[in-house]
Amino acid sequence: MRQKSIIWAAFLLLTIAIFYRFYLPFVHKTIAFSTEIKSAFITQKESITDTIETFFNQKEQIEILKKKVKELEPKASLSIAFASKLNHLLKETDLSTNHPQLHLVQTLGYQNMHDKNRLWIEFPTFSKEKIYGLIFRGYTAGIIKEKSDQPLALLQSDKESIFSVFIGKDNIKGVAYGNGETVIIKYIANYENPLVGDEVITSGNDNIFYQGIKVGKVISVVKKDMYTIATLKPFVTPKGAQFFYAVEVK
Repeated sequence: MRQKSIIWAAFLLLTIAIFYRFYLPFVHKTIAFSTEIKSAFITQKESITDTIETFFNQKEQIEILKKKVKELEPKASLSIAFASKLNHLLKETDLSTNHPQLHLVQTLGYQNMHDKNRLWIEFPTFSKEKIYGLIFRGYTAGIIKEKSDQPLALLQSDKESIFSVFIGKDNIKGVAYGNGETVIIKYIANYENPLVGDEVITSGNDNIFYQGIKVGKVISVVKKDMYTIATLKPFVTPKGAQFFYAVEVK
């Protein structure tokens, strides 16, 4: 009887030893493998979910944009009708008509990689004899002029970007210049009093822009001996943009 007990105890110890030696590592590996599969499945599921959400978000954005286009179409038609009536009125009063046109233009590359203010553009109807205004997101962005027989866009912080403006509610006259970094307004008469915070718009006096396009806000005013200078914070800084509108004032 005692010998049987000893044999059973030895068998039990041997079974436990085998279990810990072979079966437990197998269980651990099985659990680890199962965990890896589960992790991969969750990751793949999240990726697929993100892709689906992105698709539906883009689809939703497209639908929103289509709706906005439909909303803007009647307004555009009304604007054209108003321009037509205005030109008719000008003719009736023996004044020249003013019919600004916008041309969508695309950038081709920098004139110089070290100067981000100058861009060659694709502008099929460009005329070398004209200087055009440049618009981005409804605000002034600079001008377009001829360079080497090609249209060159000069962003409004460029030193050769020059156009006439009005300052504030009193339409104080000035000339906007780029200074390499931002926009300043020169030739403001010393008896005028532009204020910090005043909005600046195009005056239309130079036939580059038509009147009323927003340029920026005055952030500082300095009185000089001959005239006053105002520094602006432009409403847009379109460096890196791919598309602009060229303004043609006829």
